[in-house]
Amino acid sequence: MNAADQAVFAQALDRPEATIPWQLGNLPEQRFAQRFNMLRNTVHAGRIEALRQVYPAVERLLGADYFTALAALFSSQHPPSSAVLHEYGAHLAVFIEQFPPLADWPFLADVARLEWARLHAFHAADALPLQLDGLGEEALHRLLDLRLQWHPSVTLLRSTYPLWSLWFAAELPHADWPGENVLVWRQGLQLMTRKVDDSSADLLEQLRHRRSFSEAALVLQAQMDMAQLCARFSMFLSWQIFSASER
Repeated sequence: MNAADQAVFAQALDRPEATIPWQLGNLPEQRFAQRFNMLRNTVHAGRIEALRQVYPAVERLLGADYFTALAALFSSQHPPSSAVLHEYGAHLAVFIEQFPPLADWPFLADVARLEWARLHAFHAADALPLQLDGLGEEALHRLLDLRLQWHPSVTLLRSTYPLWSLWFAAELPHADWPGENVLVWRQGLQLMTRKVDDSSADLLEQLRHRRSFSEAALVLQAQMDMAQLCARFSMFLSWQIFSASER
């Protein structure tokens, strides 16, 4: 099978509505169609299962049948670009956001983003975390002026919806539920998912944008006093969300 034939075959596998490439088979049409449809169904079932593994909270919120139908539609419109299926589904959040039947569920896209962030954290590169153990007083003071680098596994999600509660409890939001911020990272071999308040998220964003703690404290001094800022910074350090190398 030459490259052109392979492309035709792959396209027909990707899209259930595509015409079966009869010209590529050497079997009677009916038998070839049966075998090709079995292969096509197996391919799509594998993709749907891969999405189900990545997005369990989305499935719990939607229900298994709706999720299966949604995943099948996504799979037909967005076939994987890699044979590694655990990397498949990065664009599901955007797909959900633009899917008219789910327009009344605008929070669902953020739940999908959270679940993808967890997958990213699981597979992110290893990096030596910054740890306070063994640091002297002088080094601790110098730490306040360093521009720290986030660990490769870290993602901060800020949502106008009760994101952590939606993900954790899979309970549909009430009208008066406030937005929630979620921090995702890998601490050693353990996948971590924590709800953080707005002040903590503000400090995290300042540190992410190449500001040292001292610089971030100046920006946020009207919002938090130094004791509150230091408590949050100490908490982040204990969570090991920074790499040992500075920027």
